[in-house]
Amino acid sequence: MEQLSEKGLIDLFYGDESHICSEGYVPYGWQFPDEDVYIPVEKGYKINIWRLINRYNKNHWATTEQNIDARFVFEQLEKLSFQIQKQTIVMIDNASIHKAKIIKQQLKFWEKRGLYIFYIPPYYPHLNISDRQCG
Repeated sequence: MEQLSEKGLIDLFYGDESHICSEGYVPYGWQFPDEDVYIPVEKGYKINIWRLINRYNKNHWATTEQNIDARFVFEQLEKLSFQIQKQTIVMIDNASIHKAKIIKQQLKFWEKRGLYIFYIPPYYPHLNISDRQCG
């Protein structure tokens, strides 16, 4: 698939979801005795992102303050399926939201439009460049 993408015969994207959060995360720290150390944070504000990226840094992405679920992933892939110009492969992991019934039911329709979903084998996250850059 990589070679087909390099030759320009297909578009190859890697996808995953991630988030940023305004709530600080400090698993450990150091301070002097009797010194108060704190990190002021805004509680509970989180932005979730669904992103597809290729090796040339072309992105398709969407953000939401809601949890990313199978419906959200479905909507993003559906939107993409109407925008593609040539056969397009999206490589994603085996998360339950990526393999939900709503996604599986749509695969044949996406394939008719030229969009193919390829699931990366379990325990091989290093094959997904999106995991290295986004997650």
